[in-house]
Amino acid sequence: MQIYPKHTGPLRPETTRNTPIDSPVTSPIRPAAPAPSSADRSDKVEISNAGRALSARSDSLAPASAGADRTSTIRGRVLNGAYDTLEVVDAVARRLLDSGDA
Repeated sequence: MQIYPKHTGPLRPETTRNTPIDSPVTSPIRPAAPAPSSADRSDKVEISNAGRALSARSDSLAPASAGADRTSTIRGRVLNGAYDTLEVVDAVARRLLDSGDA
C-alpha cells in the first residue's frame, strides 16, 4: 500500500486548517485537582470495643512469661537444628497445603 501525501511542502500556520483544538475556548481553563498525598492513601486500623475486651480476656488467662518461655524453647530448638529433618519439612509442607496458604 502506498500513501500519497496531499501537501508536500512545509507546514505553515496559514496553510493549516482550524481544528477543534485550535478553536477558541469558551470556558476558562481550570487546574487539575491535586493528586492525593501519601498521607491520604495510608491504611488505617480501628479495633472495636469487642476486640479490646477479647484481647484483655485472653491476656488475663495466660501468664505473660508463658509466651516468653515457649519462644525461648523453640528458638533453642531451631538453633540446635532440631527442625532440620526431612520429616519436619514434610510435616510443615503438608500443613501448609492443607491450610490453603501455599
